[in-house]
Amino acid sequence: MKNTIKTLIALCVTMSLYGQTSIKGIVIDSNEKPIFFVTVALYSLPDSNYVDALSTDEEGLFEFKQIDVGDYYVVSSMLGYADYGSEALTIPAANPIFLRIKMEADAQLLETVEIKEKLPLLEQRADKLVVNVENNMTNTNGNLLDVMRKVPGMLVINDRLSMPGVGSPTILIDGRSTQYMDMESLLKEMPGDNIKKIEIIHQPGAEYEAAGSGPILNIILKKNALFGTNGNLTLGAGKGELWDYTTGLNLSHYAGDVNLSGGIGYSKNAWLENLSINRILTGIGDDFDGTYTQVSDERARPDSYRANIRVDWDITEKYRIGLQSKYYSSFNDYVGTNLTEIKLVDEAGTSYSLNSINTHDKMWSYQTVNPYFIMELDTSGQKLQFDLSSAFYKVDNSNILVTSDTDSPNELFEQQYIQPGNTKIFASSVDYTKPFNKSIELKTGAKFSWADLDNDLQSSFKSEGQWINNPQQSNHYLFDEKIYAAYSKLSWNADKWSGTAGLRYEHSESEGNSLTLDSIQTRTISKLFPSASISRKLGKVLDASVAYSYRVNRPRYSSLNPFVYYLDPFTYQSGNPNLRPELTHSLKFSLSYEGQPFFNIEYKRSDDAIVEVTEQEKNNQEAFKTDVNFDLQENFSTSLFFPLDFIPGINGYAGVIVANNTYNSLYNDAQFNRGKWSTTTFLQANFTLPWEINGEIGGWYNSGTQEGIFDSEYLYGTSLGLSKKFLENKLKVSVGFEDFFNRFWHANVDYQQDMNLVVRWQAPVVNARVSYKFGNQHLKSQKRHEGSADDILRRATSN
Repeated sequence: MKNTIKTLIALCVTMSLYGQTSIKGIVIDSNEKPIFFVTVALYSLPDSNYVDALSTDEEGLFEFKQIDVGDYYVVSSMLGYADYGSEALTIPAANPIFLRIKMEADAQLLETVEIKEKLPLLEQRADKLVVNVENNMTNTNGNLLDVMRKVPGMLVINDRLSMPGVGSPTILIDGRSTQYMDMESLLKEMPGDNIKKIEIIHQPGAEYEAAGSGPILNIILKKNALFGTNGNLTLGAGKGELWDYTTGLNLSHYAGDVNLSGGIGYSKNAWLENLSINRILTGIGDDFDGTYTQVSDERARPDSYRANIRVDWDITEKYRIGLQSKYYSSFNDYVGTNLTEIKLVDEAGTSYSLNSINTHDKMWSYQTVNPYFIMELDTSGQKLQFDLSSAFYKVDNSNILVTSDTDSPNELFEQQYIQPGNTKIFASSVDYTKPFNKSIELKTGAKFSWADLDNDLQSSFKSEGQWINNPQQSNHYLFDEKIYAAYSKLSWNADKWSGTAGLRYEHSESEGNSLTLDSIQTRTISKLFPSASISRKLGKVLDASVAYSYRVNRPRYSSLNPFVYYLDPFTYQSGNPNLRPELTHSLKFSLSYEGQPFFNIEYKRSDDAIVEVTEQEKNNQEAFKTDVNFDLQENFSTSLFFPLDFIPGINGYAGVIVANNTYNSLYNDAQFNRGKWSTTTFLQANFTLPWEINGEIGGWYNSGTQEGIFDSEYLYGTSLGLSKKFLENKLKVSVGFEDFFNRFWHANVDYQQDMNLVVRWQAPVVNARVSYKFGNQHLKSQKRHEGSADDILRRATSN
């Protein structure tokens, strides 16, 4: 009996002690409201060894269960709040342990976060320069071209992009190629309100496709980086010569193992193109020699739509699966006009003028679906990733060109172009990362991509009220391309030194089939593309690096298609099916100061450079635009960046680029050897005005460049922005002024032609945007502990 009683007493004591081996609690803010997804870590005493960590639930609650006997303390941390540390806690405890943790806002940290949010800093990383455009005050509305104007040194002329000394960039969207798309429509009509940042990669490593000759511009779209349920609503409007509007809604929810985000948006963008051409023709014949002054004007306000969704699911701590899909579409009806005045040098002094009206009806849509699977093989960083991607690009364009003599109501001719097109792209890749130790890491992978394009240009002219097919301009063109690739890249670091060595192999097979001309052209390219870099720390704040890459710029599908498309009575554009791929060697030396770009020297040599030119027909007054190969193009550039923080009350950067662009080629039976030095300067400064109004002012200047046969003059632009936050920083109002002082693009051609050009766009432009953030706005904690909670938080905000 006594033994039985002793056993029961011992059992009761044991159960009582077991019931007090947990630590529970709640985390609240200064307003007594629960804070969820706070990292709470448990440490032992007296050695402060890490024991466990977890995150609070949606009610701010947490619980550590079945804790071993001993003394402990807990630390809670959350970005934007001061860390909290408890008193010593003893396990087992005589009474239940329930902590009521009140976290106070960290004013200094919040101020730092606020500065980072409002300042679009340049970030110099190991292999790229990052331009943060998400919170740019003067980039409140507009299209992708407007965003590109924020890239330091970028020249945007109509739908053409170039960077002095480094050439035309290759554009990626979230790391995916735009090679087979209509870049003119994409740049003008893709809304820019969903872009987070732009990565500029001057020397791409082996993990990137070898496509292109200039830098890679990787456009990163916005993703969810917050816990819980949150969202953002934006409304904007702008006015230049035309009105534009934009609105968008982004929502995201992260809880447990699932991260779900998505958004929709609508934009009525506005763009304007005005092209003035003055051509002097000699030696063609009395019927054609003279002065031709052509003024074309196009004004459009396309309706653009976007939608995106992304789901990430952490199956276990090591396996993650996800799916993301994006959709863009644009509908654009507009009318272009052209006035051509002709003054011949014949004995009669003949002069006349022509009026043209070009009515456009354009539609395009772009959709991507991208499932992926990631396996974290161990805790050292060994990882295997599988990626599938499919994209569908559809266009349906038509236009009618009507030309009349101003002195007569009779129509000279009337032409119609109908151009439906479909593009299907499929890609699959596998990437493996293996860190051998803290100093050496290997990345290797393989990729297959396939593109199938179908474009049917149907041209017809009107005769006696009937549309008659024009076989000389119509062309049904099919294009098929397969690319097989494999790469390996070794990264290493030793004391003050670090470097990379990579090798990529690409084998491509392409076939262009003109059904109309009954012509098939095939091309096979098999090449190795090496890349390497080496860096050294020159002190606490200065780093130096040298990088090399070898790349190929395959002709775009739109350049290979042998179409003929009239823009006005005397000007047309044409494809060139004989274009060869461009091969480029690039070498760059860089200095960075405290992780920011400082000084760069770069040299590029391109063989068979792909260059846009205009040519004059030899037996009539027509001129046309096309792409050709130049034997050799050399670019040399040096750039200097410096911060503006030394000026009291100012943050930002300024820079200067000095570049030389030279061409040497046999072109049209003569030697073309031209080059020109150019200087580009740019500045962006951020400041704070009274009443917590943030300001931003920027500007740029280019002295003029040699772009193929075009010799351009100086041009410049300016911008100014103001913003203020309300309602506990949830509501933000921004106003921007673009190109309130500017000069448009002027150029001349004097090689086998006598031509002057002026291109103007919509300027100045005033725009405004209102954005409102709702829901939870907490980011993950800056404190990092290796535990299950930390692993969840890390995966939740990874890209």
